[in-house]
Amino acid sequence: MPRRRGVKPRLLLVDGHSVAYRSHFAFVRDPLRDSGGRNTSAVFGFANTLRKMVEELAPTHCAVAFDAPGRVFRHERFEKYKAQRPPTPDELVEQLPVIRRLVELWGIRSCTVPGFEADDVLGTLAQAGAAAGFEVTVASSDKDLLQLVGPGVTVFDPWLGKSFGPEEVRAKLGVGPGQVVDYLALTGDTSDNVPGVPGIGPKRAQALLERHGSLDRILEAEPKVAERREQAELSRELVRLDTGVPLDCGPDDLRLGEPDRAALRVLCEELGFRRLALELGPAAEAVAVVPFDRELVRAASVLAVARDRAGNWAVAPGSGGAMAVPAGEESVVVRALAAPGALKVGCGLKELAPGSELAPPLYDVSVAAWLVDPNRRSYDLTAVAGQVLGRAPGESAADAAAAVLAAREALEPAIDEAGLRPVLEEMEMPLVPVLARMERRGVMIDVGHFEELVGEIGREVAAIEEEVCELAGEKFNLASPRQLGTVLFERLGLAHGRKTKTGYSTDSAVLAGLAEAHPVVSGVLRFRELAKLRGGYLLPLLACADPATHRIHTRFNQTGAATGRLSSSNPNLQSIPIRGELGRRVRAGFVAGEGMALVSADYSQVELRVLAHLSGDEELRRAFAAGDDIHTRTAAAVFRLEPGAVTAEHRRLAKVVNYGLIYGMGDYGLASRMGLSRDEARAFLDSYMASFAGVAAWRERVTAEAVERGQVRTLAGRIRPVPAITNRNRNVAEAAQRAAINAPVQGSAADIIKRAMLRVDERLRSERIEPGMLLQVHDELLFEVPAREVERAREMVREEMEAAWPLDVPLVADVGSGRNWNEAH
Repeated sequence: MPRRRGVKPRLLLVDGHSVAYRSHFAFVRDPLRDSGGRNTSAVFGFANTLRKMVEELAPTHCAVAFDAPGRVFRHERFEKYKAQRPPTPDELVEQLPVIRRLVELWGIRSCTVPGFEADDVLGTLAQAGAAAGFEVTVASSDKDLLQLVGPGVTVFDPWLGKSFGPEEVRAKLGVGPGQVVDYLALTGDTSDNVPGVPGIGPKRAQALLERHGSLDRILEAEPKVAERREQAELSRELVRLDTGVPLDCGPDDLRLGEPDRAALRVLCEELGFRRLALELGPAAEAVAVVPFDRELVRAASVLAVARDRAGNWAVAPGSGGAMAVPAGEESVVVRALAAPGALKVGCGLKELAPGSELAPPLYDVSVAAWLVDPNRRSYDLTAVAGQVLGRAPGESAADAAAAVLAAREALEPAIDEAGLRPVLEEMEMPLVPVLARMERRGVMIDVGHFEELVGEIGREVAAIEEEVCELAGEKFNLASPRQLGTVLFERLGLAHGRKTKTGYSTDSAVLAGLAEAHPVVSGVLRFRELAKLRGGYLLPLLACADPATHRIHTRFNQTGAATGRLSSSNPNLQSIPIRGELGRRVRAGFVAGEGMALVSADYSQVELRVLAHLSGDEELRRAFAAGDDIHTRTAAAVFRLEPGAVTAEHRRLAKVVNYGLIYGMGDYGLASRMGLSRDEARAFLDSYMASFAGVAAWRERVTAEAVERGQVRTLAGRIRPVPAITNRNRNVAEAAQRAAINAPVQGSAADIIKRAMLRVDERLRSERIEPGMLLQVHDELLFEVPAREVERAREMVREEMEAAWPLDVPLVADVGSGRNWNEAH
């Protein structure tokens, strides 16, 4: 294709193996997996890196080079070339064909030549491109490729986001691009097992090259280096790129093609890259926008409501197009949301009009989409539209309103097909206005109490820091894992695990195991506990308090957990410390307003009661029916003791097992929690299963159902998909099995607390006891009521909570009241 005079084409050459390798290991601690449990980290990182480079560097031509399998010509010169490298991880090898497919669908040529490395292919194409008048960019983090930098050729490090020309190469290595090969020949390259010259590191190599200019002259002028001539020259051969690789294409053949967007989107959906699939998919459809008509808004039977990022409103009645809401007319929409009658449809309805009333009937497409597929990471409108419409909405509020309406229409059949209509209409949608009122009320804090507590903890943290440094014999930063590791494992000589390039592990599990070994360790653990409480909870709590009312208005998230549990944010009140003296003092800072009192109602062992109901285990049922202490009863059964002979340690172990089984734990998890060997934990588990045969049989049934159907259900009928339970990776399958066992129990407990919230809210409102419900924290509800109504409110709350679900064992709510949360709890 002829080129326009004066306009240089841009050639992007990508080191495919380098980008894939870095992407895989970027997620090595928490790998991404698709619905079948397959590792997709490398593909995800590669796709995003490639997309970003294509967008930012805007190449006209592009190629991706991959290493060929097997030996290359360098092995003939040096048998140990790259011999020290561990084999490429199997999970990365499995992703390479997918990455090649991705490159192909992007309209990009991939190049692999047997006997040569990707670096040689890149070098050959880079030189040919520069000679043909291209502006060449080589994308890699490999320093070997810096030897290519020169007229018309730069190297771009996608991880640093930095381009390297001659000056940048000199700043990085201390030599010019033309000296990179000789520099690496002198220093060697441990990553490729290139030996280099013994005793020569970066500083000396720089000095020698600055003095003599090249390796050949160094060998002539420096006798000690010349003694290693053979090794130096071999190293030079190994690091020098072969720019004469026989290729079946040239730079002109690498014109960037049009991506196959439909196929790319299908591939990304299969891999679980939903947002990327949206961005690569078709553009949003044009939305018909009509003039705003307030009468049409008031008369609509279905009204979709949305806002854009700038806060502008738009509405879409059931038919007739979307309407942008003019400035000054927003109150019409707010009043429509608060009026009964019309079905109000939105995505994140509570957040559309914070502080405003939401009147049923409501339809939140984010909640509906979450019910259909609770394993997704996001339920904003972009994600929901991608999930059910296969496209992203446009940028305007009118586009968003139209997308909300279309999303509801698409979700309805999926709701019915999954049998989710009851949980949608009888639980989740009625809960939206309840949560909105709770957020609007907020909970009051005693600012002075918390400021005093923050100051006290700050002084204690400083004292601990000073004491620990004195015990260690040196001053160091307790918050620095690297410095702490050096002190514990080098200066004090405590036992440690494997040292990595980032230092010794000093996580909580490691330190807990060393707590008895030296007083420094227990001091550090206490330091971390207090510093986390002060900086991670108390200070954000004060920052979130309204300066005028001293109330905190947290946000309750319905779609935050796949199990159905609510979460909260800004601030996270689910993380309130509840144990020990500090927990009591924190709760004491949550107070009632003037003339009011707080009422706390906490379900007693609700998950274990759900387990007894679901499993039908006779031993559990008898214990709950008799009002026995369930952990003592469990200990007595497992240890074959009379209840009066059960010790505190027996009860502790039984409690760990009772709750561990809910979370699907096996002997390994229980051993670490119980402080026992794995064999001891297995024996304990076997004894439990023999004593509670109904629980054992239920676990088997749930696992079989999950394998057969790929999902499990709760009491209310919500689903938890567990497709990875049949994965051939044992660890992945076992994690899915634990989730399958946990979801019916924890999810059903969520169903119960949500139904209780609906019942109590309706009862208090009908009895005109205001303000009402403030918080939901795990299995506890917190209310603020007039002090004169405390006793009546307590009884109402107890009645409604204990009647929330007809279980085969009693539901018990512990209810208390007081001026602050600690008194009420």
